Amino acid sequence: MTQAIVGVFDSFQQAESAVARLVEGGLDRADMEVHASDETSGAERPVVADRPASAATEEVGIVGKIENFFGNMFAGDDRSEDIGNYQEAVRRGGALLTVNVKEESQVPLVRSTMHEAGVVDIDERVAHWKSGGYAGFDASAKPLTSDEVLADRQSFAVTRESLEVGKREVETGGVRVYSRATATPVSETVNLRDEHATIERRPVDRPATAADLKEGFVEIRETAEHAVVAKTAHVVEEVVVGRQATERTETINETLRGTDVEVEHVEAKNVDPVRGIDGVSPVAPVKPTSH
Repeated sequence: MTQAIVGVFDSFQQAESAVARLVEGGLDRADMEVHASDETSGAERPVVADRPASAATEEVGIVGKIENFFGNMFAGDDRSEDIGNYQEAVRRGGALLTVNVKEESQVPLVRSTMHEAGVVDIDERVAHWKSGGYAGFDASAKPLTSDEVLADRQSFAVTRESLEVGKREVETGGVRVYSRATATPVSETVNLRDEHATIERRPVDRPATAADLKEGFVEIRETAEHAVVAKTAHVVEEVVVGRQATERTETINETLRGTDVEVEHVEAKNVDPVRGIDGVSPVAPVKPTSH
């Protein structure tokens, strides 16, 4: 049983990358179609796989072609809202890739290849549009320009703070050394010696001699010691002023802030022909899965 697997990509280049990988995996390129607007594909008219659309397709337009594609597949089943969402994805700069899988064994290859190429979750994307006022596809609305596409797509930044520890020299104080004159009172004792003349008279009774009869004199000098003060300067200590460098290890404790982005995938509650299960529905859109 042939299945048609549908994937929505943010750009024509991503869809073409998925096509190239599928061809390398052994699928026939004729079983694949890429639907994208002129603005995103860079072509002069709508593109189907690697060949320009026919004149009839060009006349219908890329939006009409998508509607016809799903209309023929559902054979009259009313899926206007779901089809409109795919048309809106192309209008907003996306690309629609459909792959007709003829063998059940090729389904995992197609799904994994689309995931690797960047397939988006159409349900999450529609929920994002609705948060901005989207109420359904408007066939009269013009395709978004490249600038409008960038503004329309919401992105969440994953941020991380990094810790950078450097060194800077700061003045923590210092030492100032002065040299002053000082006066310190001191007391010292010294022994001084005085010499004085003494006169002693002794009574004597003896005969006089010639020497005793001679004239003469004797002179005795008296002396006295006086304290003599002299000061001599001596260096008793030296104060050496300099600097000594020491190193220390300091542990920096800090909290780094950042943001993480969590993606939660919500499974459909009911099986739907457009969002059905492989092997049951005629169309099985591909949604991103966590790796």
